[in-house]
Formats: sequence, C-alpha cells, structure tokens
Amino acid sequence: MRLFTRITIALLVFSALAGCKTQKKRGDISGISKAYHNTTTHYNYFYNAEVLYNESKLSLESQYKDNYNKILPVFKYLAADNPKGEAQNLDQAIEKMSIAISLHRYSDWADDCYLLIGQSQYMKQDFESAEETLEFLLAEYNPGQARYKGGKSSSSQKSTKTKSKKKKQKRKKRSKNWRKKASRQRAKGKGSKKKSEETEESVEEEQAINPGETTISIGTTQPEVEEGSPEGYFLKHRPAYQEGALWLARTYIERENFPEAERLILQLDKNPGTFKDVRRDLAPTEAHYYLKQKKYNLAIEPLTKAIDLADDKYLKARYAYILGQIHQRMGNEALAYERFEQVVKLRPTYEMEFSARLNLAQNAWATGNSTAEEAIKELERMVKDDKNVDYLDQIYYALANIYLNNKEVDKGIAHLKKSLAVASSNPAQKSEAYYKLASLYYSREDYVSAKYYYDSTMSVLARTDERYEDVERLAFNLTDIARNLEVIQLQDSLLAIYRMSDEEKRALATQIKQKQEEERRRAILQKAISQNSASASSPLTGNNFTQVAGQGTSQFWAYDDRTVKRGLRDFERKWGNRPLEDNWRRSSVEFGSLEEEEEAEEAVSSVLTDEDMELIFQDVPQNEQDVAVANKKIMDAYFALGKLYRDRLKKSEKAVVALETLFERFPDNPYELEAYYFLYLAHTDLGQTAKAKVYYDKIVSKYPDSPIAKSLTDPNYVKNTLDKERQLNKYYDATLTAFNNRQYQAAYDRISNVGVEFGGQDSHDARFALLRAMCIGNLKGRDEYIYSLKEVIGKYPDTPEETRAKEILRLLGAASATTPGGVTVDPNASPFVVEYDKIHYIIIAFDKAIDLTQAKTTVSDFNQKYNRLGSKLRISNIYLGDAEDRVPMIVIRRFTNKEEVMEYYDTVEKNSKDFLSSDLGYTVFAISQTNYRQILRNKTMDGYMDFFELHYID
Repeated sequence: MRLFTRITIALLVFSALAGCKTQKKRGDISGISKAYHNTTTHYNYFYNAEVLYNESKLSLESQYKDNYNKILPVFKYLAADNPKGEAQNLDQAIEKMSIAISLHRYSDWADDCYLLIGQSQYMKQDFESAEETLEFLLAEYNPGQARYKGGKSSSSQKSTKTKSKKKKQKRKKRSKNWRKKASRQRAKGKGSKKKSEETEESVEEEQAINPGETTISIGTTQPEVEEGSPEGYFLKHRPAYQEGALWLARTYIERENFPEAERLILQLDKNPGTFKDVRRDLAPTEAHYYLKQKKYNLAIEPLTKAIDLADDKYLKARYAYILGQIHQRMGNEALAYERFEQVVKLRPTYEMEFSARLNLAQNAWATGNSTAEEAIKELERMVKDDKNVDYLDQIYYALANIYLNNKEVDKGIAHLKKSLAVASSNPAQKSEAYYKLASLYYSREDYVSAKYYYDSTMSVLARTDERYEDVERLAFNLTDIARNLEVIQLQDSLLAIYRMSDEEKRALATQIKQKQEEERRRAILQKAISQNSASASSPLTGNNFTQVAGQGTSQFWAYDDRTVKRGLRDFERKWGNRPLEDNWRRSSVEFGSLEEEEEAEEAVSSVLTDEDMELIFQDVPQNEQDVAVANKKIMDAYFALGKLYRDRLKKSEKAVVALETLFERFPDNPYELEAYYFLYLAHTDLGQTAKAKVYYDKIVSKYPDSPIAKSLTDPNYVKNTLDKERQLNKYYDATLTAFNNRQYQAAYDRISNVGVEFGGQDSHDARFALLRAMCIGNLKGRDEYIYSLKEVIGKYPDTPEETRAKEILRLLGAASATTPGGVTVDPNASPFVVEYDKIHYIIIAFDKAIDLTQAKTTVSDFNQKYNRLGSKLRISNIYLGDAEDRVPMIVIRRFTNKEEVMEYYDTVEKNSKDFLSSDLGYTVFAISQTNYRQILRNKTMDGYMDFFELHYID
C-alpha cells in the first residue's frame, strides 16, 4: 500500500511539473496544470488581495461622516477625506494581482485579477489608471471572443490578419504596457523571479499568436449563462467581463466622461443576460451617474430600482433616504414623507433614523398631515428627550427651517443661533447653520453680519464642498464693504456722543459701566458653575466604564453613559450644580456658594469716576479737529462703498444710494469727478438714462480735460490711449534690452528722452526710474546707485519697483539708510514674490544636524506610499548659512504650481505619523523656484515663513 501511495504521489508531482513547463499554446495546457494555476491564483493571490481591498473599502467608508443636510453620496467611499491613507494596502493588492497575472497567465482568474486591480485603483481615486486597466480588461477578456475561450481557429487567425495595422499597433502597445507594469510589480515580489521566467516565453508567444480585439462591446455579447441561472457557474468560473463594464462605467463617471458611462450603463441594463448581482449594483451606479450631473429628477427611477433590488437593509435605507432628499429638494413633500417613513421602518443606524424622523416632522405640516404648530411641538418634545442630547444642534436647525418656511424669519434666525450655541462635534452641521445664517443676512442686505458668518462658514466647510468657492468669493467681496460700513457706524456713534451734553454723557457712561459690570458678574458666576459642574461629574460618566474588560456590554446602570447623563440632568433640575462634598443637602450650603455670589456682587460698583468716563469715551472726538478726522473717515467710506457695491456685488442701486449720501453729507468732497462717473455708470446699469445724462453733463462741463470726460466724448480716446500705451511698452522693452546688452549709456539716454517722446506717462514712471537707477549704478558707481535707489523708494511707495529697490539696497548693505525724501527704508520688507502658477518645491528645514541620508530614505518611502507623482519627485539636500551655523534642508522637486505643491503639503499634514519623526525637529513648507533662489542668495530663511503663512496657509 505504501508503494502504491508513493507511486501515486510521484505521478501527481510529475504531472504538475509537466503542466508548469513553457507551453506554446493555451489550449495545450493539461487539466492538472490548469487546476494548479486556478487554485494558486484564487486561494493565494486573489484571496489575500481581496481581503486587503475589502478592508480598505471599509476604512474609506468609515472616514466619511454623513451630512444629512445635503443629499447623501450613493457610495460613501468616494467621499472619504483621505483616500491616500489606504494607498499602501491597495498598492499591495495591486502588486499581488500583477504577480498572479505574470505567473499564472492561463488561469481562469486572470480577468478577476485585472478587475481587482481596476477596483483598487478606483478606491485610491487614481481614476486615470483605473480607466486604463478596466478598458484593457474589456478588450482582452471579452467572453464573446475566441481568445478568451482558449485559442483561435485557423479561420479566425486569417480574419485577424486582415485587421488594420493601426489597431494591431495600438493593441500591442497596450499589452506591452501592461506586461511592463506587471514586470515591475513582479520584481518587488519575493521568490517569484524563477516562476516568472518559466512562463514569460509562453505569455509572449500566446499574445503574438492571439492578438485579440480591443473594441469594448456589451450589447452584442451574450454571457454563456442567462440571468437567473447563477447555478450554471457553480463548478465553472464566471467571467469578470460584466463587472468590469460596471466598474468602467463608474470610472467614466468620476472622469466626467458621461457619454461613455451612459453607453455602458444602457448596454448592461438592456442586455437580458446581465447577471442578477451586476444588475443589483447597476441601479445605484446609474443613480450616481445622474446625481453627479445634478439631474436629480432622473435619479429617482434608478434609486427606486436600487431599493427593490438591494439585499442589505442598510443599503435599502440609504437609497430610500437619498430618494426622500431628492423629493424634498424638488418640492414633492408627500413623496418625501413616504420615503422617510420607509427609512424609519427599515431600522437603520440611529443617526439616520433620527434624521429621517426630523424630516418627517418638517414634511408633516407641508403635506397636510399636521400643522406647523404640531410639527414644532413634536420637535420641541425631541429637544426634551435625553437620548437626543447629542443631536440638539440638528433639532434646532430643523425648527429653524420650519420657522423660515412659515415666513417667521426672526425666529428662524434665533433657532439657527441656538443650533450653533449647542456644543457639537459635527462640523458639517455647523457649516450648514453658518451658511444659512450668512445667506439670510446677505438677503437682508446686512452685509456686516453676512461677512462674519461667511467667514465662520469657511472655517468649518470642507474645501471639497461645491459651495466653498462661492462662500470664499462672497467673504472676500464683503470684507471691504463690511469694514467701511463699520467705520461709518462707529464714527457716527462717536460724533453723536460728542454732541451730547455732560449730563447725557454721564447717564450713557453709567449704563455702559453697568452693562460691563453685569457681564463681569455673569463671567464670575459662570466660572463657578463650570468648576462645580466639573467636580459634580462622576467618573462613571466617562467612557472608561462603559464596558467591563473581557465581558459583553454591562447592564449595570452606572456603566450606561446615557442613563448617567439622564440622572445627572434630573439631579441638576432639582438641586442645581452642587459640588461633590459631604452634607450637600443642607440648606445652608447653597449652589455656587454664597461667597461666590457675594464676590460677584462686589465686582459691580455703582460709582462712576472721572477715570471711568475717560476710559469709556477715550475714542470720542474731543475737539473740532477730531471731528474733522471722523468726518473724513466717513466720507472715504461712503465713496469706497459706492465703488464696491457696483464692482464687487453688482448692486448698482446700492452704489447710487451710497454716492448720493456722500454728496448730501459732504457736498465739497474731493471725489467729485470719480463719484459723478460711478453714478453715471450705475444709472446706466439700471437703465435710468435721464439720470445718467445728468452726471454725464456734469463731468463734461466741470472737467472737460479729464481722461474720464475725454473717454465719454471721444470714442477713439481709449483706443488712442491704448496705442500710446503699447508704444510706450515697446520703448521700455527696447531700453531694457539695451541695458541687458550692457549699453548702459544708451539706455540712460533713452530714459532721459522718454518725457520728450511721450509727455506725461505716470503709469511707467516707476519702471523707468528703477531702470535709470540701475544704469547709474553701472555708470557712476555704488554711492550714486544707492542714492538713486532711495529716490525710487521715496517717490514710488507701494509699488513693485519700491520692493525691488529695497531688495537691491539690502544686497548692497545700505538698507537702513534714509531716502532723499526723508523716508526710512524698511529693512524687513519682503523680497519674496507671489507666483502661484510657477514651479514649486517642498523644503524640509531641520532645527539641528541629522542623518540626511536616512531622512531622505524615509521621505522617499512616504512619496511612494502617498503621492501620485511617486518616483517622478527628486529629493536632494542642501545646507543653508555659514559653516558655524548651517541649517540642513531636504528639497523635494518639482511641482507644477501652488495647487499641486499644497496637495503634497496637505498629505504630509494628514499623514504625519508616516512622515519624518517629530523628534527630529523640522518644518515643512512650499516655495516657488524664484523664492528658493532668493533664500539661496540670502543664505537665510529669515522672513520666508511669514510670507508662506500669509500666502499659502488658508
């Protein structure tokens, strides 16, 4: 028996080895060899890669916290905050699949390997690579083509020879690219080199004999098993073709190649042989396709289908919730109500169920199922429910929406502020409340409040939110408007106080002091309350006791966080915030203690001293000179508002009001000509021709020789001015060329004649002045050069030429001297320039000497793991400063622009644990190529960090 067993094992081993030898054709592989390739690929490479893929998918989904105030994403993993955090696991999955393809090319699982590679690239949000992979899968593994089924007939080979050379070359190039990629991945795998060499020849010969088609076709290809017959693949491998088409459609959606995505979706949908599980995943894909394009009405049908086909109740609930949101957005309250009811019945997570109940309360009165008052009472009942303590911000937000829909705007605003006042760890909810408040104030033309709420919105709104750019634009546009409105409000208030009698001032000061003291008193009491609340809080309310180690969830009440919170609230309602101490029931021991209240009372003094008066009214004008200064500020603010309303907000009617107020309050203001011109433009915008003509006549009659009047009366004036500007630019360029060619005297002479040639040309004065100073430096020496540069600084402040002149003076060692006009040169002026669209580097500056070789290796590993540029980035090191005080630095180059370099910077911030150790003491920053050269010239980083934080850190 033993002999028989040995002979059997020997035969099996011999057969396996024979099956592993190089084959000329796929059809020549034996059954045992095929089984070996299939088993090894499936249960070794594919299984392990699939585990990595599924873990990464779950991790990405857990990164995203649903914002129920916006339409939920169909696929949570696409909304993950940091997809690069899973790049390492997904790259490992890709590597395993690439090795499997190389070593087991003839396995039935090769197409599944390509599918998993494409899915992994998709999860990494490397959609370009995913598209290439999945297109290759559909081209090379079409079940309707002979190549996939295991060899071509002679007639098929003859037919292949008739294909165009262009298609052959494209096909070969694609195959070659994939072989190269697989080879690179294979080189990383241990122990695979020998097996790879054994199979490489057969792979290349098989590809040369059976080039295959690259046309992607779904509708004309029928799978071997019809829908509803998955048992036909019980012992037979199922092609990954349809799944590949589905994932390619998803990839096209993210690449915004919507026509190709639609083609694949329609072909899969209309093909009666589409597998049941593929059809189940197709419906949410189609919904995502429409939602991505904001075609909400078209997403209703596929979402309805997705609910019917889904076999997971949580997915059913998610699709139903999204459908409810769409109906709500489209004004179909009754249909929205039905869907949110469906969500509640499906018993999803408590958070989703809670949000669905909120929407039910809001939609109930809109559908006639209840009144607004009943909906409000229901929500107020939810406020009192202890289990909703973590969701108060959402309840108040829902109440605000009901009030706003009921035209009770003031109550709506009050409840939005309540939503923000609640302590919450939900930034998405805060961003919605801030945004709605900002929008409400903006619609009310309360631009000061709107500006600050837009600023707050930006502080919590995700940069990926589609509203972010609009919020950023509005916040910027309102900045100067709000500032000028505040100037007018403040100065008018100060002038009003200036005109008060002494008795009125004293009465006002008393009120102000009482208010200040009352605020101080409340602050003292609040501090005492906080301290007592902290001491009264039992340790059992923390998370450390919610579960006993080694056991399941405890039933003991003190381990239930919600029960403890509820008990604490009941206690505080009856007894107040009492400190944790003996005899706490005694009536003599009052909450907060009498001493604390007495301390607060003593803080309030009713006596108003002269010092108090001076302090309170320190900004109030004291004489007519101060009044004139205040009026000048108001006048400047009104003129600025007149321009800003029209230019920034496109509100010409507000511009008219501001400028007419300017003339009413300050008839002899110095902005008359420009104010007339902006009034002319604003009335023209509003179609008020007669009023526009009034200001046209004033400009022409009072300022006939002004450029504005000439531009209004002479149609060719602007054109002639532009022609002169172009000629002047050419003259300057020729002068600069002479300077660059070391023809300093010729350049100097041309500058001296510019006034004769062109007359007054203020726009170029600074440019010619700086060039003149540089000519003098080369013709007359250092002292004359310094004097001329100081002239430039004194005559042309706040210009690029002033900045450049200061930089030159610094290099000459004369930065602290005064200019001929008496202006002291600022030695701290930044020599750095803003150039967001130019080439950038990443600099890592270290606080002390380190092993730069090891540090560069760590950075290189980080780049391979997280950065899509990967090996394209070059890493070098430099030392900045003198030999005694050298700063070691690593330079990573190069990035196309600010956006690309800051993407890398953000990746480092998010994944700092995988970057350099914090013990090394380093600073990471981005820098343009020009500014990098500047710090090399200066041999110091002085001033750059301030520049970086100002221009790069939002």
